[in-house]
Amino acid sequence: MKTRRHRNNPLSILAAVAICLGGNNVIADSCCPDERAAAAQAAANKGGDEHAGHGHGEGEEDTLSMSLDEIATARCEHETETYLCAECRYEVGVVKVAASLLKQGKSEDGLIRTGEARRQAVTATLQATGEVRLNDNATVHVTPRIPGVIESVAVDIGARVAKGDVLFTINSTELGKTLAEYQRSRALAALSKNTYEREKQLFDQKVASEQDMIESQMSYEQHKTDLVAAEQTLHVLGLTEHDLAAREKSHGPDIGTLPVRAPLSGTILERHAVVGELVEPGSDVMLLADMETLWVWIDIYEQDLGLLGGGAKGRPMPVDITVEAFPGRRFSGSIDHVAAVMDERTRTVKARALVQNTEGLLRSGMFCRVNIATDEAKDVLVVPLSAVLTDEGAEFVFKHWKDDYFVRRPITAGRSFQDVVEVVAGIQAGESIVTEGAFLLKSDVLREKMGAGCAD
Repeated sequence: MKTRRHRNNPLSILAAVAICLGGNNVIADSCCPDERAAAAQAAANKGGDEHAGHGHGEGEEDTLSMSLDEIATARCEHETETYLCAECRYEVGVVKVAASLLKQGKSEDGLIRTGEARRQAVTATLQATGEVRLNDNATVHVTPRIPGVIESVAVDIGARVAKGDVLFTINSTELGKTLAEYQRSRALAALSKNTYEREKQLFDQKVASEQDMIESQMSYEQHKTDLVAAEQTLHVLGLTEHDLAAREKSHGPDIGTLPVRAPLSGTILERHAVVGELVEPGSDVMLLADMETLWVWIDIYEQDLGLLGGGAKGRPMPVDITVEAFPGRRFSGSIDHVAAVMDERTRTVKARALVQNTEGLLRSGMFCRVNIATDEAKDVLVVPLSAVLTDEGAEFVFKHWKDDYFVRRPITAGRSFQDVVEVVAGIQAGESIVTEGAFLLKSDVLREKMGAGCAD
C-alpha cells in the first residue's frame, strides 16, 4: 500500500466542506467521468514518486504568478485545461467555489463572502496603549465648608445627580452663629433704614438738623454693608437665596442645618458620609464625576514621539479607543496634551486624550488600545484585512475570475489601517475579491504543500 499526494484526490478540502454542509455542488468538481478514469489510470501507472514531484516545486511561484490568459490556456497532464481539472487547478492558483457556499447580502448562510476592492480616504495611525482615567476637569471631591456633624445623606454610591441637588446635610454650630449674625444685621439694617427715612423727612420739614440726618444715614449704610457681608458669607457656605427665604419664615431647630449640594451633574463614585460622623472642611465625603467625558493617558515611546508633533503643539489629534470589555466598539476622542517630561524608567511620554463616553461604558482604570491618527486622510485603494493572505512572505488575495472560479493574485500591500490594508499593486478598484473565508481557498491551492493525503 502506498500513499498518494492529495492532488490525486478528486475532492479538495473545500469540496469536503461543501459535502459536509449537504450541498449538491462541490467546490472543486472533477473532470468528466471518462477523462477522470483515464487520468486516474495514467497517474497510477506513473507511480506515486512522479506525482510527488509534480506539485508545488521550484516553479510554484512562477505558476501562481501567471497571467489570466496563461492560466486560461494552460493544460495539465490529464489533457484538459488546467483550471477545469479538479485535480490540477490548484497548481495555477484556481479554486472553484460552489454557489451554495457564498454568503448573499447580509445573510450569514455560507462560508465565503465577496466584496469589491475600493478607494477610500484613510489616515495613517500609530498604535499605542493607555489607561482610562477620570476627567479631572469634571471631577469634584465634595466636602463641607464648615465643620459639623452629618445629619442626613440623600444619595448613595452610583446615583446620578443634577447640579444643585442636595447630597447630604450637616448640623453646624458655626452655621448657627453665622445665621444669627445675618438676622441681627438684617434687623439693624431695617431699623436704621426707618430711622434714616424719618430723619430725612424731618430735615426736609426743617424740624431736624442736617447733622442728625447725616448720622442716621451713616448708620443705615453701615448696617446695610454688614447685612450684605453676612449674606455673602452664608452663600459661600452653601446656602442659596431660597434657603434664606425659607429660614425667614422658620426659626425652628433646623436653623443650624446646612445642605451640601452637588456642584455639577454627574455620578457619585465614592461615598464616605455616615450619619452622626463629624466632618471638617477638606475631608472627602463624596466623589462626584461627570462620566460623559474621560481622560485616556497614553504611553508614547521615544521613537514615536516625532509623529505627535501636532499634538505637542496644541493641535488636537483624533484617536480611537478600544477596550476588551466591548469588542468591536470604538470610542472617539482627541489628544489635547503631550507631557514635556519623559519617564526615564519606561522611556515613554504621557499623552492625554479627551474621550467621549456618553453611553457610560468606559470605566476609570480600564486598560485600552489606542489608534492615533498621525496625518491627514488620503485616498488609497484598500481591501479588508481578512482578504489578504500570505505564503512564504508573499501576499495575495483571491479574485473572482469568471463563472464560479476564483484565482489567487499576488499583491503589493502598503500600510495597514484599522480594518483595511492599502494595496499598491496587483488589483484594481472595483474588482471582486474574497473578503471572508479566504483561508479556505488558500487551504485548497496549497494542499500539496500542506502534505495532506489519502491512502490506497
